[in-house]
Amino acid sequence: MKRRTDMRQLTMLGVMCLAAFSLAPFARADDDRCQDAKGHAVETVIPAPNDPLGRALGSATGDLKAAISSLLTSLTPQANGSIQATSLDVWVLGPQDILIFTCKTTLTPIPVAPVGTVSDSTTYTVSGGTGAFAGASGVVQLTGTGFNVFGPKAGPGSTYFDVTYKGNICRAK
Repeated sequence: MKRRTDMRQLTMLGVMCLAAFSLAPFARADDDRCQDAKGHAVETVIPAPNDPLGRALGSATGDLKAAISSLLTSLTPQANGSIQATSLDVWVLGPQDILIFTCKTTLTPIPVAPVGTVSDSTTYTVSGGTGAFAGASGVVQLTGTGFNVFGPKAGPGSTYFDVTYKGNICRAK
């Protein structure tokens, strides 16, 4: 009787393994479509006479190596001293490969730091793309520090952001 039970368990185990291996290509197909992304980015505010709220240029390293252009679309000071902002960011990853993000940012002054130094927390949501990123989706979180964001040293060439990013980008394929 014990031998029959062992055979049943062994047969069941074999069937379960076969089922798992037969479904594995589907799981891998989804994994190939989506990738975790993490890295570092630095952006500097630049002169932008045609962009009333401002523009920044920079670069990203890590999993998403890109040239970055950020257009500030709204800026709202909060009663607690923080600033809420929105922007449209374009990351150029290759000659035809572009990711477009809509961004929501909270900038919070750091009390013991020099005037104009803020903590930066931004959610980047993919809103479009071209080339390898046509039809892409995903969300990337950025955290870091902004320097000379306000105060006597603020302005193009002085204001910059040093951040890390982490998230997930899925390609339409």
